[in-house]
Amino acid sequence: MMRIGAGKVAKNTFKRSKHVPQRTCIGCREILGKRLLIRLVKTADGLMIDTTGKIPGRGAYLHNKRECWEKALSRGLLAKSLKTELSALDIENMRKWMEEFPDLIDSSS
Repeated sequence: MMRIGAGKVAKNTFKRSKHVPQRTCIGCREILGKRLLIRLVKTADGLMIDTTGKIPGRGAYLHNKRECWEKALSRGLLAKSLKTELSALDIENMRKWMEEFPDLIDSSS
């Protein structure tokens, strides 16, 4: 606080930026804001996409890029991150969800 004349105190007038939780994409290891990544959760019913961020259970975060999902599946990163084995149904569901993402192919080469 700053003192202004005869005992009056002025408050500093600055805006604080809101804290944005950071998460790491398990496919490419890029750190981004939590809301920019997709959370996957392993529940008793199987693998689920958590759109609310509130489903209880261990979660893992991925971009909405097919290449990140491919890495997470092929290298076993998702199972390792969730500390569980993925069933064939979980992998099949993940591949279905992945089909909705655009192919990000570099057209400059």
